[in-house]
Amino acid sequence: MFYQECPPPPELQPFVTRLWLVRAEPQARYEKILPGPEAHLILNLSDPYRLISPPDSSGDLNGSGEQETSRETEVSTGFYAGLQRSYLISENPDQLFNVGARLTPYGLAAFTSLPPSGFQNRVVDAESLLPGFSDLRESLANAEPEPAFAALTAFLEHRLRPDYRADPRTQKATETLANEDVEISVLARDLGISTSTLERIMMRDCGTTAKAYSDVCRFNRIVKQAAALPKRSVPGRELLHLADYYDQPHLIRAFRRFSGFTPSEYLQVVKNYGAEYATFVPLEEVIG
Repeated sequence: MFYQECPPPPELQPFVTRLWLVRAEPQARYEKILPGPEAHLILNLSDPYRLISPPDSSGDLNGSGEQETSRETEVSTGFYAGLQRSYLISENPDQLFNVGARLTPYGLAAFTSLPPSGFQNRVVDAESLLPGFSDLRESLANAEPEPAFAALTAFLEHRLRPDYRADPRTQKATETLANEDVEISVLARDLGISTSTLERIMMRDCGTTAKAYSDVCRFNRIVKQAAALPKRSVPGRELLHLADYYDQPHLIRAFRRFSGFTPSEYLQVVKNYGAEYATFVPLEEVIG
């Protein structure tokens, strides 16, 4: 696998955290992409592939009053994956070749006036958000990292909304929640605002509530720590020690909701492939 990343230029900060390029032969036909604290803008330079979203774990009904089913998106050029409440499954091509940008949870608002709430827990064609993005594909078909990063940087700089400024309260809230468990009411108080105001600005800027974002961040931290556990670890006991869950059944339910795995299943798969696959978990078949 070849992977390279670089920090964005100052003009794109704090909306973009990393630019990256990957060229690899997949470990397995499928890959389970676990939720994390950032959104992703990705240009596909390989053959088309599928992204499969599981049904909403909350059990919500769709607009026709029927139980929601899995959703599939064919990725042929560019796509945007907003903050996810659950995992995605990628059906990989024979060779992966992607260049992309990791966006802060409020990063989308810097590039479009469309409300970010409409793109959470979804994968959409990037053209619907950022017209012209797929045009990069032709010029980058065989690009090395430096020209690919330069082209993506130029595109994003051109799309920046000139008068947009990130709300410092949103910045502080998301930075705090990404790194530590903290009660939302305590965080709001530290920011000098009410809980309802914090939830309002998080929904406006990030398209999600502070509580929902906190839950995803906590899961992401646990997964990364779990993948680094010694092979002799007892999954439930070790993960319960790492996590702020009050009992093992609560941990298992939360872990399955976000990943489709039990802790034991997850640790077994990651032990087979290595800790570098902590959040991009290879699968031989579509499960859970």
